[in-house]
Parts: sequence; C-alpha cells; structure tokens
Amino acid sequence: MKLPQLNQFPAELQAVISFKDLLAGQILFTQHEPTSAVFILESGHIQLVNYTEDGQQINHYSVRTGESFAEVSLFDEVYVCTAIAQTTSRVLVLPKQPFLKTLRHHPDFAYTFMAQLAQRLHENKILLELRSIRSAQRRVFHYLQLNVQSDELTINLERPLKEIADDLGLTPEALSRALKQLQKEGIISRRKRKVTLRKEFSKLDSNHGSSKLNPLDFRTT
Repeated sequence: MKLPQLNQFPAELQAVISFKDLLAGQILFTQHEPTSAVFILESGHIQLVNYTEDGQQINHYSVRTGESFAEVSLFDEVYVCTAIAQTTSRVLVLPKQPFLKTLRHHPDFAYTFMAQLAQRLHENKILLELRSIRSAQRRVFHYLQLNVQSDELTINLERPLKEIADDLGLTPEALSRALKQLQKEGIISRRKRKVTLRKEFSKLDSNHGSSKLNPLDFRTT
C-alpha cells in the first residue's frame, strides 16, 4: 500500500511540502543526524543502510516509488540509518512537526499511513526470513514463490535486479546465478523480466512456507 497522491494530502500539509532532487550516490541523511522530516520517494531508488563500527555497510531496505521512509524520525531525535540515492532520485520532504499535526487531525490520512507501516513491517519480516535461508538458490526460489501473480505461476520482475538482490541480501551476480540455475534445473522458465514457475512448484505449503515438492533438494550454492 502506498500513500495517497500529493493532491489528496490535507491542504495544510501540502502547503509545507518541498522536493529534493538527488544524484546517484548522494546522501539524503546520515545515521545519527538530527531528524527534520519524513520523506516519500517520487522517483528513483533510495537504499536505507546502516554501518557497523568497522565501517561495513548493511543494507536495510530498498524504498519503492510512492513509499514513505524515515518514519521513525517522527518519534526520535536522530535518524537511525543512512539514506543513499542509488540512481537519480526525487523525494518529497514532509517537515516533521506539520506531519505529526496532520496525523493527529486527519484520522483517514493517519489510517492510510499506519496501514502502509503495517504492510512494511510484514514485508520486512518476510525479507528477514528469506535472508536467513543459507542457499542463495533456495532464497531466490522462495522469493519467486512469494511474488507470483494471481495465476500462481508468473512473476514480473519489474524492479531492477540490483534492488531485488539488495532485498535478498545477495549481490546482483549471485541473484543472476541463482536464476540461471533454477532455469537450468527446469524449475522456472524466463523470458526477459518475466519468470514462470513450473506448476508443481508454484504453491507454498501453508504449513511450512515452502513447496510440498521441495524442488531444491538438489545441489545448492
């Protein structure tokens, strides 16, 4: 779920919104920087990351177009992560205090905002579960199962593969190798950005979250 279009925002919030354009590699805000706003990605790709004490980058979340991010700033004094533009991007800047006031006085808007956060929490839980799968091939297979369309067979990889790889905790090269191996094993067919699962491998086991046939009982990397 995404937030409403800008012209559907309460008028008092529209009046204080600004835009910020970012170049690839440009930092929007840094971890521990004082908070000032919540943001919505209008276009491009923003990656939220954390850094360990020794400087290692840990990818946290890839923001999708239309999503808000840095919501923790509403209730914290500093940002808890760093936001980096992966490509040329544009964000809406929603000042912290006016945004909080809007949430208090517009229940419908607050409901939509909370629904988006609840969905994000659920998606993050799923991503954590996927990242805990040791085999890259198995990890990608379960990701595909979770993203099938209504026909329960087809997945359109609409997002850049690098974004998907980041979400899965893989390098783009590892994701590409996993897809090629799944195709080689006959578990999927692939045409450009459209992936089709073999019918017997398309459904998740509702009890265990995996295909009952478990096609990945083969060589894994």
